[in-house]
Amino acid sequence: MTDTKHNPKNELIKAKFLEMLENAKGRDLKTVNNYANAIYEFEISTNFKDFKKFEVKQAINFKESLSNKKNQRTGESISKSYLQHYVTHVKDFFEWLSKQRGYEKVITHDDAQYFTLSRNDRNRARATNFQESHTVEEIISTIRKMPSTNELEMRNKAMISLAFLTTPRISALQSSRVGTIKYFRDEDAWAFVQNPNLVNTKFASNITSYFIGHLQDIYDNVLTWVEYLKAKDFTEKCPLFPKIIPTFNSDGLQSLVLEKQFIKSQTSIRDIFKKAFNDNGLPYRKPHTFRHAITRKMMKSPNSPLLVSVLAQNMGQKDVGVIIASYGTRPEHERAGILKSFELE
Repeated sequence: MTDTKHNPKNELIKAKFLEMLENAKGRDLKTVNNYANAIYEFEISTNFKDFKKFEVKQAINFKESLSNKKNQRTGESISKSYLQHYVTHVKDFFEWLSKQRGYEKVITHDDAQYFTLSRNDRNRARATNFQESHTVEEIISTIRKMPSTNELEMRNKAMISLAFLTTPRISALQSSRVGTIKYFRDEDAWAFVQNPNLVNTKFASNITSYFIGHLQDIYDNVLTWVEYLKAKDFTEKCPLFPKIIPTFNSDGLQSLVLEKQFIKSQTSIRDIFKKAFNDNGLPYRKPHTFRHAITRKMMKSPNSPLLVSVLAQNMGQKDVGVIIASYGTRPEHERAGILKSFELE
């Protein structure tokens, strides 16, 4: 009798597929796990039937079951982008399966095409809402209001300052090291050097993010913190934003212990941003929205084409159009005002 939580026959061929993704296709572990989760979701919808008993009706039922799936946190239907990713992952698996010995006679390439969403759902999956962000001025104000009287406050202020100056992804911020902050003498510029062998970057890209602007006090928040860590015997490979543990000394007074360990949870990092902005009377926005703030301000500059072009490189993005489409969209009231002011006659 088939176990209702897995099918041993399916597990063997799934393992082969996932191994192929990692070692032949070079996919990272996170992507491989996403494929595994999507295929498992499909198996749940078929009550773990043997893949060799596949029928196109199963693909149709799978799409329907995903469409009815609820987000556990919000209780609402899952997003169309989630639906698109899962269906596409399973489609990739069945296209591969149709070429494997023992499966090629029962599953065809055409069968796998049934794991395709309708055009409307694909369009909904690609649709994005306007991303709210703080203004550059609000970010600067927040950083300048942050205290720096102890190690914890110094670290947090340096972290948000670096996020503002270089707009890295939170994974890069989390995995940054003391030695990743470098001065380039020929350019007379500081940069956050994101070597993928040391820093967790998207697609393991090698990114040199030069500090944006010339606000010396914001620079100093980062540079002073780097020097402080070096004075504490932190080497270049030690975490730039290490874990700090509150504790109590022998007199019962609270003290802070600076550890040479990375902050493990990105939630902890987001909480640092949340507290800083809430303390400045502002709502929380994801750290990633710093990219929106910088891009939108640059697009208002007379030199916007040049600025956005070099900003794209600073973000590790080759396509300037992606930067404009992803981070440079304007709010409705601005768009309406620009269009309304256009002289038709």
